[in-house]
Amino acid sequence: MLRPIPRRFALATAVAALAATAALPTTAHARTAPRCTVSMLLGELRTPTAGAGQRQAKLLLTNVTRRTCSLGGFIGGQLLGARNNDLPTNVVRNTARRAGIVTLTPGQSATTTLQWGVITGTGDRQTGECQPTPARIEITPPNASSHLVLPWRNGPVCQQGRITVNPLVHA
Repeated sequence: MLRPIPRRFALATAVAALAATAALPTTAHARTAPRCTVSMLLGELRTPTAGAGQRQAKLLLTNVTRRTCSLGGFIGGQLLGARNNDLPTNVVRNTARRAGIVTLTPGQSATTTLQWGVITGTGDRQTGECQPTPARIEITPPNASSHLVLPWRNGPVCQQGRITVNPLVHA
């Protein structure tokens, strides 16, 4: 059976909670820099490293303006063929890593890791390449509706274009 909390205790608890949160910066205060837009960023996909049946590549997003801006969260992506046609793509967020706000002063970069498989999986072609080889990748920064287009020189992405991404962090 639940018992009501005495009013005096509830008021004291509320006052203590307000005092504790007053010392913490608010989300609005912590995010003083405006959001980075695509026009403020230069993207670079580094040469991948190879592992057992998988590849990993670092993506850098660099602030190329004279203003400070911020990013936070996960990128989006779309693999493109030689004729800019959409190829199978499934960007999966690695939520085991906590996303935060990354503030970029002019010239600073944020980075994330892209990881994909190179072994044929369910839904892939069973002969030849598992999926068509992309020519480019569209990278959509967090909370953006436009994207950067970068060259893709990393071969096919198996498991129906599955790419796992980590949250953006300072480079």
